[in-house]
Amino acid sequence: MNQLLQHNNDLKDIIENGHIEVLRSAVDLDSIDLVLREYLSLEEMREAGSFFTGQNLATKLIKSFNEAITLDSVVLDPTCGAGNLLIECSRMLGVHKNLSCTLKSWGKVLQGYDLHSSFVEATKLRLVIEALNRGVKKDCSVEQALLYFTHIQVKDTLLVGAEELKEVTHVVLNPPFSSWISPQVHYWKKGKVNAAGLIVDHYLRNLPKGCLISAILPDVLRSGSRYDNFRQYCSSQCEAQCSIWGRFNKKTDVDVFLLIGKLKAQADDISIQWQEKDHDQNGILSDYFDVSVGPLVAYRDPLIGNEYAYFHSKNTTAWEVLNTAVEKRNFKGRVIQPPCILVKRTSSPGDKHRATATIIDLQELIAVENHLMVIKPKSNSLQDCKKLMKILQSKDTNEFLNKAIRLRHLTVQVLKNIPYH
Repeated sequence: MNQLLQHNNDLKDIIENGHIEVLRSAVDLDSIDLVLREYLSLEEMREAGSFFTGQNLATKLIKSFNEAITLDSVVLDPTCGAGNLLIECSRMLGVHKNLSCTLKSWGKVLQGYDLHSSFVEATKLRLVIEALNRGVKKDCSVEQALLYFTHIQVKDTLLVGAEELKEVTHVVLNPPFSSWISPQVHYWKKGKVNAAGLIVDHYLRNLPKGCLISAILPDVLRSGSRYDNFRQYCSSQCEAQCSIWGRFNKKTDVDVFLLIGKLKAQADDISIQWQEKDHDQNGILSDYFDVSVGPLVAYRDPLIGNEYAYFHSKNTTAWEVLNTAVEKRNFKGRVIQPPCILVKRTSSPGDKHRATATIIDLQELIAVENHLMVIKPKSNSLQDCKKLMKILQSKDTNEFLNKAIRLRHLTVQVLKNIPYH
């Protein structure tokens, strides 16, 4: 992160000498991501979790608070990065005639943490520039200006305790989406889990009751099967609504949702609605079909056992009925009796069809690779397979899946919940 020192020196020059257009560009929430890509490699940005909130998303997030940010608020960004969300929060605050008075009042409201000192300094410098951009008179040095932001600090956000957070009224959050090792204390999964989930969990445990929260989170926390326990814990602690946003930005291929709400005065079992409910739904796929992941793992399973017709993602032609097999393979694990439908697990919201399917109609057992989902009719009827394939190909199913899961793969549970009529 040392490369950012030059960026911060450039910001200091802007404070001392910048004209109005330069001041504006330095606090443009859409451009900072591109600017920092000039100083940091993509790998460094991923490692730091430093992908920054654009203007439209930041505006939506801050305006979603149930209570407005004022000079009496204490607003925390626990993973502040270069400060985009805190800058947007500062736009809810008034200014004084002079820079020093403005920053003194803002410094009592705005708090933030980041592991990297260069990001913390960039956040403070950009807040100074934001104040100047709003017409205040510069009456102090850059060094003095930075001292007003005593609550924007270099700190490991997971080490912050309840005592430090007791005055916080609003939390705004765009945490890293990378994988971290679970602390395994209180938590809902062992091994590597999404960092955003760990951070949200930590703050739900330590923030004061009634604190407002407005967070941008990766869709895996809303729809991924590994995060059922995370969702249950959030529901018990937080009264909130979630809404799908879509792709984070053009250069970051992750879909996100917004979680907006406040901490409950007392834990209960009233659940957050993580998925939109289909009130016209007469039945779902799992009422008529069994769904599983293909049992064969090609790189791991040895070529032993009986020989079977073998299907994988490259030899299953989309929307066809296959009654012959072009490949065979020895396999000792669980095999499938057709008729059945195979659906490709890899699936993105941008795809023409989310559930790309192939019917297998062979009079023999088949081995199915684990990048395919197996949908087996409980009736063992080929006609039921054909009916389902039309449903999978429909616009309604695409819309359902794009609301239910914005990941780059499908899950057993989401296929089971597809409306079937």
